[in-house]
Amino acid sequence: MLLLKSWRKFMLKFLLLNQYGSMEIIEYFLLAVIDPNKPALEAWAGKNDMKMEFGSLCEDSRTKSYILGELVKIAKEKKLKDFEFIKVVHIDPVTFDMERDLIAPTFKKKIP
Repeated sequence: MLLLKSWRKFMLKFLLLNQYGSMEIIEYFLLAVIDPNKPALEAWAGKNDMKMEFGSLCEDSRTKSYILGELVKIAKEKKLKDFEFIKVVHIDPVTFDMERDLIAPTFKKKIP
């Protein structure tokens, strides 16, 4: 299994190197896909004078920066290393559920 993972990583680097000519453009970072609690997010928006629909609220940069700031604060409290910090946040206004075929009935990630 380890050999297979190493082979995939090598092939990915080889293909990217052939495509772009340099490995310096590749940047690794953590991305968080957030399924927000609608009442809590709307309450936060009300306190910050942000009157908009829930979908627009999820796309707003102030919302993303607030959630990212909270995640970074927790990461610092837990003394995580810099590469373990979440760098980008995507807030999905539609909840994760079984109807969208994103999670299994046991609420675990569904494997395609």
